[in-house]
Parts: sequence; C-alpha cells; structure tokens
Amino acid sequence: MRASKLYLNTLKEVPSEIEKISEKLLIRAGIMRKVGGSYAYLPLGYRIIEKINKIAKEVFDEAGIQEFTMLSQASEELYAQLVKKDLKSYKQLPFGFYQVQTVCQNAENKKGNINFSIVTFDKDLEGLNKHFEALHTYYEKIFKKCGLPTVQVKDIHNEEEILSGKFVRISDEGKEEIALCKDCGYKATRKRAKCIVDLPKQDEEMYPLEEVYTPNVKTIEELNKFLDVEEERLMKCLLLKGKDKFIAAFIRGDRDLNLTKLEDGLNLEPMELSFAEAEDVERITGAKTGFAGPIGIKDVTIVVDDEVVEMKNAIAGGNKTDYHIKNVNYERDFKADYIFDIKTIKEGDKCPKCNGHISIKRATQFGQIKKLKTDYSQQLGVTFIDELGKEKPVFMGNYILDITKILFGIVDANHDEGGIIWPMSVAPFHVIITVVNVKKEEQVLLGEKIYKELLDAGIEVLLDDRNERAGAKFKDADLLGIPIRITVGKKAGEGIVEYKIRNKEEKEEITYNQAVSNVLNMLNVVIDK
Repeated sequence: MRASKLYLNTLKEVPSEIEKISEKLLIRAGIMRKVGGSYAYLPLGYRIIEKINKIAKEVFDEAGIQEFTMLSQASEELYAQLVKKDLKSYKQLPFGFYQVQTVCQNAENKKGNINFSIVTFDKDLEGLNKHFEALHTYYEKIFKKCGLPTVQVKDIHNEEEILSGKFVRISDEGKEEIALCKDCGYKATRKRAKCIVDLPKQDEEMYPLEEVYTPNVKTIEELNKFLDVEEERLMKCLLLKGKDKFIAAFIRGDRDLNLTKLEDGLNLEPMELSFAEAEDVERITGAKTGFAGPIGIKDVTIVVDDEVVEMKNAIAGGNKTDYHIKNVNYERDFKADYIFDIKTIKEGDKCPKCNGHISIKRATQFGQIKKLKTDYSQQLGVTFIDELGKEKPVFMGNYILDITKILFGIVDANHDEGGIIWPMSVAPFHVIITVVNVKKEEQVLLGEKIYKELLDAGIEVLLDDRNERAGAKFKDADLLGIPIRITVGKKAGEGIVEYKIRNKEEKEEITYNQAVSNVLNMLNVVIDK
C-alpha cells in the first residue's frame, strides 16, 4: 500500500475530554475517529481488527467451535431456539457456535464494540466443565498471539463452584476493579471477592440501649464527627426494594454494601434491587431518611452482614427522626432473616485465601466465560435423548471475547512517547519504507525496488511516498507503530538504507539487500512461532 493512496490523517493533538492513552494514540494515528459518540474504524483500524478476528477464528475453528451468522444480536434464548428442532440425540453432543457481531451504541455500551459471541452445548456437567476449562486455554492462546498480556480472575458465586471467569489486564485505563493478594496470588473481581470477618470477638459486656439526640445527622460521616466514634462502631442500614418486597441490609459503618453479593445470596436476578425511595423509607421506619435502624423495623426482609454479628455496643439509627441508639447488639436487640457476606472488599482487607493483605487495582476486561445455571438451561427448553432413552436438558456455556477492547488493550500495553508499538501479529503492515525526499530520483527508485521485492515475498508493506517533510514522516512512522522501519535517504545512490525495529533504540545503516534479508528472516521467525 502506498501512503499517498491510503486514507491517512494523523493528528498532533486530540480533544481534551479524551483521557485514555490508548484512545488518544488510536485517534492520533488515524486508526479510528469518534463519530456521533461512537467509533469509526478507518482503513488502518479495519486491517488491525481483521487480524485480531483472524487469530481468534483460527483458534476457535481448530477447537471445533463453528462460525455462523445471525441477523440480530446473539443471546442464550436465540441460540436455544436455533438448536431446539435439530438436536435429538446425545450423539450430536458436544458442539459449539460462535459469531462475530457489532454491538451498536446503547445505554450500557456507550461507544459500541465488536465481539465474538460463543455458546457451547453439552450433555452433562462434566462436558460443560471441560468446555469451560478449554475456553480458558483458547482465550489465553488468542491473547498471547495478539501480544496482549492478561491475567485471569474469577467470579466466585459460591464456595463449591466457579461459575464464571474474566480475562483482564491490570491498567489504570480499566473500569473493572480487581482484588489482588501479592502473597498468594489470589485474584477476584471486587464485586464478588469474598470478605472474611475482620473484627476480633469483643469480650466487653453489653450495655443497656441508650437513645441519643442527633439533629440532622443523617450520614455515617456526620455521625462519626458528631459522636466522635470510629466508623467501625457504627451500623449502617440500607433499605432496598425488590420486585415484591423490601429489604433492610445492615453493614458496618466503614463498609460499602455489595449489591451483587446481596442479590446472589437472596437468589434474585441481577440488577433486581434498587434503593428505596424516601417515602418508602419513612413509611417503613417511621423516620426520615438517615435514621433507619434494626430495632423494631417491620415488614422487611432483614439481611445482616456476617461482620455485624460480631459488633458489640454498636450505634445504629433509632427509626425516629433525629435519633440514634447506642449499645445495639445482635441477637439481644434484633435478629436477621439472613446472615452472610454482603460487604465490598477494600484495600487492606485480609485475603480470604491466606490472610495476606488485599490491594484493589483497576483493570480492563477482554473476555468473559460463564456456565449457565442448570435451572436456566432447563427454562430455555433445549433437550436431547440420552443413552437410556430419557429426555434430558442440555448444559450450556456462554462466552464473550471483546475484539474492540483487545485492540485498546494492545495499545495500552505496547506504546511509548512517540506512539504505538504494534506486535507483528496484529500490525496493520509489517514494514514501513520511508522515502525521505520524493524529489530525489535515486531515493524513489530504491524505495520502489525494496517495496516490490517485499511485496513479491508476501510481506505487508506501507511505502511512504508522500511529498511531506522528512520530520513529519518520521513522526508518523513512530505514531503508526509499524514494527520494521526502512528509511531511504541520502545514501540511496550507494544502495544504503537505515534499518530499525520500532521497539528498539538502535538503528543501523546497511545495504538494501541486507535490509530485505533481515525482514524475511524476522518474519519467518515470527511465523514459525
């Protein structure tokens, strides 16, 4: 490809509201543009995405997971409908499908993305588990081939079984929060990481209840200052509304409620719970918002965090406007319908695996794998006849591989001050040949000669034949991040060029024949891997 024919418009700067380094570099390099709040991938971007897609397709095809297409966004329900009529016997199992789909901009996904949607079908839990573990391997192979370093984290739904997992890269650009332990290597998503009770059993005696006047003191922070009491001794009450009931959740004052854990523990659908409106709070507690507490609260399901049970002489809302109650103790003063971990893990907490210290890091998620719960698979109504002639429900797995985030992640992991440094496997071109001065015939002729030889050898080459200043061409070469750079300059008449690898400082002057040989040798090494 000739740069003079390529739709290539690099930028020195991008709008100030764009903060992510990866997004800035992709826009500056002319790989993508923001259009109407979404992304448009320009020719260079399309080439890179197609390469990532090709890597993923080769891995899935080799694994026997077959590609198909559907003119709508994939879902478990649609996959189930697709196979219901065709699936008859256990002999047809296992199998899997995938499709590459563009997910348009919506409320949850504000910029849209491109992903692989994969589903597997198995006759039993053992088969599902095998597919589940195999997908780990497939994903890791794809990420490695793309030059993207990742770690695997688990969504721990219960102690007995890991139902889902994610592949992430630790990065300040990420939106996901990961709990990590350096001592034992424990990794889990923050929204599901288990918290152990970090409060020693207290031997102090239980004191009598005492009502305290706390005018306009509604938050934990305000109560902390008003009473000069540590937040660990305060009890927080959060009222939530489900489909057909209200829930009062109690956690320690220095903790945050984990809605995911609460919904899982109560066997509710994700996002089913929402915080109660002020009028509901006042009706249930008899007090304005900010004064809800456990004593005497009625017509709600009471869920108490396991840490609260160990609190002694805590301070809680009095269910009376402008009043709190001191010396509240679990069991003596109130009881729960449920007791389990409903708190969000935080920096410095003890590791649930080794008692080391947890750190919280931001991360970008590139892929997710999950087993569909057995009861949900049964609801979808996909069945088969087993070896004994009995009708059985199929076990399904659902997997997402986010190509758009992989693109961003590669840039986040591979860049310097000058621009992007593409891994060879996904680079838009393998080589960029820069003709320093297109008005010099000897430079043009040598550039064309190298260009033709590399093209004939099957190498993807970008020839920068633009009538631009040399400095601008060099900056663009850095920004574009093409792995191998050959510069044709003043010594072109002698057949000498400058040869440089993008991610290395050193450069050398060599004959053009040696430059061509170096390229072929380097790419052969990459291909052999």
